[in-house]
Amino acid sequence: MTCAILAKTDIGMEKYVANVLRVPCKKVVPAPMGFKGLILIEECEDFEKAFQVVSKVPEVIRVMKAERCVRADLNELKRVAEEMASRLKGKRFAVRTVRRGKHPFTSVQVNAELGSVVLSKVDAEVDLSDPEAVLMVEIVGDRAFVSIVPPEYYALKKKKGKVDVSEVIRKVVVVQEPYLGPLEGVKEVSKRVGRVLQSFGVGTYYAALTEEADGDQLAEFLRGVREGAESRRRQREKSEGKANRLQIKVFDMYHLVASRGKKDLVVVFEPEGKSFEEVMEDLGRALRKARRVYLVLGSRKGVPMGLYKFADFVVDVAPGAVLSTETAVAAALEAVVIAFLASQRSDVGPALPLSGSREAGEGLGPLKDQEG
Repeated sequence: MTCAILAKTDIGMEKYVANVLRVPCKKVVPAPMGFKGLILIEECEDFEKAFQVVSKVPEVIRVMKAERCVRADLNELKRVAEEMASRLKGKRFAVRTVRRGKHPFTSVQVNAELGSVVLSKVDAEVDLSDPEAVLMVEIVGDRAFVSIVPPEYYALKKKKGKVDVSEVIRKVVVVQEPYLGPLEGVKEVSKRVGRVLQSFGVGTYYAALTEEADGDQLAEFLRGVREGAESRRRQREKSEGKANRLQIKVFDMYHLVASRGKKDLVVVFEPEGKSFEEVMEDLGRALRKARRVYLVLGSRKGVPMGLYKFADFVVDVAPGAVLSTETAVAAALEAVVIAFLASQRSDVGPALPLSGSREAGEGLGPLKDQEG
């Protein structure tokens, strides 16, 4: 069910288009909340007819029928993602967010959180370069408009010559402090981590210890990662005919990071680092040159600060936020993909998740935020 229509025009054309539109709607608002290049259309007798009219206007770049209109609140958006997840079952999908205004979260964080919600609810596969469907979030001030749109909405449909992100994912090794604690919680969190890793197609995952660990808790964590990864691998095998099996290893984080090779890249994701937007360009270039890319993340305690000096980059993709263990993994992987794509094509901007999280919980991209 449609609750609003959001149309994008060239900046400065929104008032002209709003004046000439002839649609069966009570509200046609150009530059809602002062954001130019937008037209918000609501309270329509026939949303489908209005959508068809707006779609044919030459000054309109793109138009979206919003299926959910909610407050621009992260918990509200996660609830909406949970409700809409069933429509992404069995599909390759991406989450895209355009944020206009000031909020206590970033577009990167929204992508990561909502993507993790979908993965926790249904069998689906993250595909940032050639998705079959996009969970689109348009945030305008204190309101958010959500819909599932075709990839053409943001020209995400794969075309001949388009960059294949598997080129960078093949290089990635995820190194993460395992989430340990009560066994039931460990099981749930680790299964989600496994699903995220397999969905992105990661080849190797290290449960990297920084101190003595309880054997039963560690064993439960490793079993959960395998279980989550296998459930996603079987689904991928069914749809594609083949899928690589995730390698799961255990090692000491200090030794693993400190012994990196000369052509290896080490990226630590922690709140003490620079924002993703600050490093995206340099990170993208470094990703292209690296032989192997180690993504180092914490869990409940975070990455030891002594390891920062061995890192090429220390990155915070969600300033001011604390991401759950599995959301942090999704955010790190998406950030790497975004940086890699940005280094290949100047028309791809920042947007997608993460930082080393320090709490457990539940739980994709790129369009530049607009601060109002």
